[in-house]
Amino acid sequence: MNTILTEYPYFCFLIKISPQYAIHMSKLQSKSEFYFIHLVIFFAGFSFLVYEVSWNRMLSLLLGATVSASTLVLMSFMAGFGMGAFYWGKFAASFKETARLLAFLLLGVGILSLLNYFMIISFLPALYDTFSGSEIAFTDGLVFSLALFLLFIPAFLMGGVIPVVSKIIIRSNVHFSSDLGRIYAIETLGSTLGGLTAGFILLGNIGQKNTVLLAVAINILLALFIFFFRKIGDSKTLKKHTDTLLEEKPGKPSKKYQKAALAATFISGLFILGLQVIWIRIFKIYLTNTSYTFALITSMVIFGLFVGSWIYKKHGDQFKNHIKLLTNALIFMGVFAFVGMFILIKLPELMMFPFGSLNELPFIRLIVIPAIASLLVVLPPSIVSGFIFPLACRIYSSDAKHVSKNVGFVLMCNTLGAVLGPLLAAFQLIPLLGVVKSILMLIVVLSIVVIYVFKARRKQIGLGAVALVILAFILFWGEIQILPPSFKKSERDILFYNETVEGTLVVAQEKTPGAFIRVSFVNNSAVIGSTYDAVKAVKMIGHIPFFAGLECEKALIVGFGMGVTTSAIAQHQEVKEIDCVEMVPGLKEAAPFYSELNNDVIDDPRVQMISGDGRHFLQKTSKKYDLISCDPTHPVLGSGNLYTQDYFELCKQHLNDGGLVSQYLPLHKLRLEDFLGIIKTFHTVFPNSTVWLGQYHAILLGSTRPLKIDFRKWQENVAKIPQEKFFYIDPYHFAVCVMMDDKTIQNFPDDIQINTDNLSYTEFFSMDCFDEDNLTNNLAYMAENRCNIHNVFYNIDDFQLMDRYLAGNEFLVESLYYYLKGDMNQSLSELRKAVEVNPEDEEYPFLIQFNFNVQK
Repeated sequence: MNTILTEYPYFCFLIKISPQYAIHMSKLQSKSEFYFIHLVIFFAGFSFLVYEVSWNRMLSLLLGATVSASTLVLMSFMAGFGMGAFYWGKFAASFKETARLLAFLLLGVGILSLLNYFMIISFLPALYDTFSGSEIAFTDGLVFSLALFLLFIPAFLMGGVIPVVSKIIIRSNVHFSSDLGRIYAIETLGSTLGGLTAGFILLGNIGQKNTVLLAVAINILLALFIFFFRKIGDSKTLKKHTDTLLEEKPGKPSKKYQKAALAATFISGLFILGLQVIWIRIFKIYLTNTSYTFALITSMVIFGLFVGSWIYKKHGDQFKNHIKLLTNALIFMGVFAFVGMFILIKLPELMMFPFGSLNELPFIRLIVIPAIASLLVVLPPSIVSGFIFPLACRIYSSDAKHVSKNVGFVLMCNTLGAVLGPLLAAFQLIPLLGVVKSILMLIVVLSIVVIYVFKARRKQIGLGAVALVILAFILFWGEIQILPPSFKKSERDILFYNETVEGTLVVAQEKTPGAFIRVSFVNNSAVIGSTYDAVKAVKMIGHIPFFAGLECEKALIVGFGMGVTTSAIAQHQEVKEIDCVEMVPGLKEAAPFYSELNNDVIDDPRVQMISGDGRHFLQKTSKKYDLISCDPTHPVLGSGNLYTQDYFELCKQHLNDGGLVSQYLPLHKLRLEDFLGIIKTFHTVFPNSTVWLGQYHAILLGSTRPLKIDFRKWQENVAKIPQEKFFYIDPYHFAVCVMMDDKTIQNFPDDIQINTDNLSYTEFFSMDCFDEDNLTNNLAYMAENRCNIHNVFYNIDDFQLMDRYLAGNEFLVESLYYYLKGDMNQSLSELRKAVEVNPEDEEYPFLIQFNFNVQK
């Protein structure tokens, strides 16, 4: 006991009991056992959220990082949890050795979770190869079903922990409410810390495998400790208190009140989990899309449940009219969600713009602002939901004799709502109504349940009127658009707006007179802009492989975007099939707004649009390609799994002999060690790699064969492409864009780390990634370590001309460096030097005019 009090002082403070209360807890052999069982609840909750975060991440790599897949994964987990709560709660009611049952559940969770890790990592992916000859739909369905089943089983055991612990702890009707509140509070506190620890610390520092093993170790150690060293909740102790229970047992609650409690806990689960899907969708539009930001928001929901249940623990025994309290709680939950909706609509003005220049600090932008927004929007209704669950348990189970059975049944109803909430929000409400009206519709549904629970006629009429007004607003009010913060600061005409299951797509045009600048966003991530540097880079991704001599009939594009890379590939007439995998379906409808850049490629009969996650498509298809091109969003902004060794291996497996992979690589928002690490990772899979520079962006080019380019053929291939106004077709100009070859990459510092699915520094990144100097540091490294162009090209007829182009490009890179540093005079000076040494390159005069509005 002394050890527990010394090592866990704050925990003991949370569950501190008075001498009177100790009498009612005398079923435990000592206070140390009392503290121990609560530590079990805490660490069980901690490990359960570590598993959930880990499983969601692993299955997103297997099934695709789509909202559809993650919602179904969450539903499977919650369904297993709810059914387990019902089954084990009922089983525990008649099972005498409760402690052994608890040990069995924890041991089972640990063992099954360990097996799950290896099944998800190795067995399930192998099924795609095993059934490669079958229909993709069959194999995909089989893998998906097995994955959900693997999730369901340990979740089924997890669901039994709270009902079983309730039976161990609650043996008296005295402080019945506070017991329930405390059990749920401590479990949700552990869950909150487990989610935060997994997302912010464990996965990024010890990796996916070790994170799962840690949770497994916690479960097994708790189980062994309970089984061998602790005798809690044994049948003898229970027998001693049977008389007390019978004496203290109040009258049986009416079925009407029990139905009301079940309805309330059901709608509470549906409402909060449905709101969580919508909240995250809206936050994705406003906030920087990182794993840290949304781990924080999700954990805030669970923390709200902890706070609400702890409030009930402190005051639950004081309440007498439980139905009235339950009704008021449901009303407050709806009111808080309504107020939070208005805060979300005005979030940039209320909580982002007031920070001013501080908003540029990564910690402020990624942590502080999401935390404040979550406190104001997410926390209040979550607190009420956390208060409702133990209250509903108290109403449904007014005595302690069958507490495990009753708590298990209430928990099942709560998780049933939690299963349906995300399904309703993600697949029905958001696509049909949009995110704002989806919140209002959930409030309408909540109001209907409150009317059912609260039988006072006047209150029913009032709530019914409110619901009708909100419903009329939903039906007759126009579209309510949620736009990225940058749209609030600059005047833009909205050309296209579409809310889909996977994200909100916006296409807009700047109102600057005489300028033709269009921007496209999926949530808060720019898909493409019509700025010169962006267009040049994405076109180079499509063209460079063909200039290098690729013989291509079948091409795969991962991330259609606005179709600019696809259009570049389509210009090469030898290509017969172009498969484009795009996660956000609305991008196909938005592509015509960029017809001057993508040449209406969406109408090309060779182009086949495939909806879904590109990485998952590679896992499930047996098709091979001559070219795989990938132009995703920034790796630290949601596409980190497209920059790992595992993904590059997938690409290699689906390349025909002699095929090429071209991939976008940003220079910004990556530390030098991360930038070099991605290149080194790519090189481990494609030893014949080169890195090319397109203004402020890099392109990775990897081959299954040694990559040595015949410059004469290079010239012939470039000549096949028609001239464009803002894309200079010049073989020498493109050739000197090569910055690194395999020898350069082999000379990287030894401490540069490989990026893997298990330990990904693009997904779990350092805040230093947002340092503005990263772009110039990476650019400077490339300039200082430029490869010998003759290691890449041969058959160069005019060496002097190539040298002039090379010298001009070196001055261009210097100009870009100073431009980014803000030294415009030096930048212009370097660019003029480029013109002097390389007057043949038409791009330099254009850049002088474009960037500085002066003649050369």
